[in-house]
Amino acid sequence: MSHQVVLNFEDGVSRAIDCDPDMTIADAAYRARINIPFDCRDGACGTCKAKCDAGEFDPGFFIDDALSRDEAAAGFCLPCQMKPLSDLVLQISSTSELAKTGTQSWRGEVAEVIRHSPTTVGLKITMADRERLTFQPGQYVNITVPGTDQVRSYSFSNAADSAELSFLIKITPGGAMSTWVSERARPGDRLEFSGPLGSFYLRPVKRRALLLAGGTGLAPILAMLHTLAAKPPEHPVHLVYGATTDDDVVHLADLADFAERIENLTFDWCVADERTTAPNQGYVMSLIDAEHLAGGDVDVYLCGPPPMVEAVRGWLDEQGIAPASFHFEKFTVGRAHGAAPAEPTPADPPAAEPAPHAPAARPRVAARIATVPDPDQAHRLAGQRMLAPDDRRPIWSGAPTGGGMAAGCAEARELHRFRFAARDLGPAPGAARPLDRRAEAVAARAIAGQAVFAAADRAPLVAPRRRRTPKPVTPHPGRFADRVVLLTGAAQGIGAAVARRLAAEGADLVLADRSEVLHELVDELAGAQAAADPVLADLETWQGATAAVDAALARHGRIDVAIHTVGGTIWAKPYQHYTPAEIVAELNRSLMPTLWGCRAVAPAMIDAGGGVIVNVSSVATRGVHRVPYAAAKGGVNAITASLAMELAPHGIRVSATAPGGTQAPPRRIPRGPAPATETERDWYAAIVEQTTASSLLHRYGTLDEQAAAICFLASDEASYITGSVLPVAGGDLG
Repeated sequence: MSHQVVLNFEDGVSRAIDCDPDMTIADAAYRARINIPFDCRDGACGTCKAKCDAGEFDPGFFIDDALSRDEAAAGFCLPCQMKPLSDLVLQISSTSELAKTGTQSWRGEVAEVIRHSPTTVGLKITMADRERLTFQPGQYVNITVPGTDQVRSYSFSNAADSAELSFLIKITPGGAMSTWVSERARPGDRLEFSGPLGSFYLRPVKRRALLLAGGTGLAPILAMLHTLAAKPPEHPVHLVYGATTDDDVVHLADLADFAERIENLTFDWCVADERTTAPNQGYVMSLIDAEHLAGGDVDVYLCGPPPMVEAVRGWLDEQGIAPASFHFEKFTVGRAHGAAPAEPTPADPPAAEPAPHAPAARPRVAARIATVPDPDQAHRLAGQRMLAPDDRRPIWSGAPTGGGMAAGCAEARELHRFRFAARDLGPAPGAARPLDRRAEAVAARAIAGQAVFAAADRAPLVAPRRRRTPKPVTPHPGRFADRVVLLTGAAQGIGAAVARRLAAEGADLVLADRSEVLHELVDELAGAQAAADPVLADLETWQGATAAVDAALARHGRIDVAIHTVGGTIWAKPYQHYTPAEIVAELNRSLMPTLWGCRAVAPAMIDAGGGVIVNVSSVATRGVHRVPYAAAKGGVNAITASLAMELAPHGIRVSATAPGGTQAPPRRIPRGPAPATETERDWYAAIVEQTTASSLLHRYGTLDEQAAAICFLASDEASYITGSVLPVAGGDLG
């Protein structure tokens, strides 16, 4: 009997293969025409190292240099040696393109269109080859809107083994998919889609779990509930479903049915609109009790529009809770290019977007659901969070200033960020072994801060925060008007921050990245009436770099500015512990995208008689536990200096920024595996300690600060700057 093995790649692509009990995972993958990278096939090199998220396996033979005992105990494995004892889910440390597989394309037909509520439609799809499509509960597909070239992402809401695929679609006036599904979709219509995609999926329930859904973010949660119903969890699971208005309700009766069938499942719902007739008025945070958080020993799954996701994250910060794991998926509302944004109902924006760190509204009735209303009346009691295009926070507004916020709340969020670091870098407070020095310092600071608040004397904290907290950097509207900017590595982190700032300053953007997450950013910018064209390409390759340049030239006929942001440390460890394959991977990640990108764009700029290239290096060219990364970024510095000399006669400026440590949200697509052993956490802690100590300001920078420096160098304000590398690291010169 064969076992099913799901391979999740770094770029979000997921593939399922069958593996016989006497076959290694690598051999089964090869049989399925998927080449998991390896160098030896003998368990000796560690190149194919992966992380097992679920299932049991025989690890096979390997040596310590390839896989240490601590790594094996943490769930790491070698696909070239391991054999399955059950179905498995593996995290593969490479992209699908490197494995010579990619997003699978599928065809199906509309089976049914269901009007769940005035604002939400259910779409069911049948497939002739349904048995070939395997997904993890929580993942999504990209559906091409029939009759257009536009693509929209929707999460599965059905069970993994159901004959039909089900999706929830939020109706948005002017939206391409909304118009099609509301006006033209009929049973039998053909559809094309690709996937499955995404790293947001249900892991084995090993502790208490908290599921939070807003709007059509309920869809992936429904898929998870189907899985939990098939295999009831041993630990409590609590679901909170949030809505904006009573008219947005979907699947309330189904949620109650799941609660009846799954012994350890409870759920509540709430509606934000003050006019609601629901028993609970407020936001999802108002229905989260201390027992649901278990002091942080909880796995949190959160799916909803960006404002809701950020509100929950901020609320957890304020509560001082660092979940054992935190999985989230943000979604945005798309619309047809050229369509006018829908006019929001006047009362909706306040209900749809709470201030990210505002205190949660308390429910009028806090009791759990015991009975279920008549399904015909269910839509009057709960609903789906609504996010009209104009509801989004303007990208040019910067971070909230918190003018009316108590300093204690801000300090609590800061301390909570340190708690997250302490959890990742060493034993958590309360563990049997002592904290490391950094965690001890954080704990001491937290205790001191609490003592100050208890004494009602906030001045000692307020004044220091005023001195060290950066203000939002004001953009310059029109600075990039009529400029075509090619931005690589735009999907996350510094790249995404630069994209938002450039859009706010009037640029015509071409955004390149290998991650499907890029489409979410493009939709977000479209909602703010900013022009951006996405290009999915592996920028570690020459083919990917030329694809991005060719797309920009085909769309605009020129490239005025090229900004290369791809890079980042994959591993953090002493140089002697790097394998040859890992060294090559670091260079491919942090050197080659800039080298290829400059080579691809230079001819077009020479032909045009001018242009600007801005590379992103790092001050970490001198630092511990990332020598290959330092070498790569040193190469970026050399490229910048040498290319500036060559291209100056053609009117082309080349410069770079060198960011220091930068605060950023968790990456949707991780660069590499997180520290898994105490030794690895110590190695990473040394990097953090060196980074903060070498900054004269003794803090990490913000994405906004990094984006501001990059955009300055790209603008005419830096017209007399070329060949220079600008450190943006609080005084750390590298």
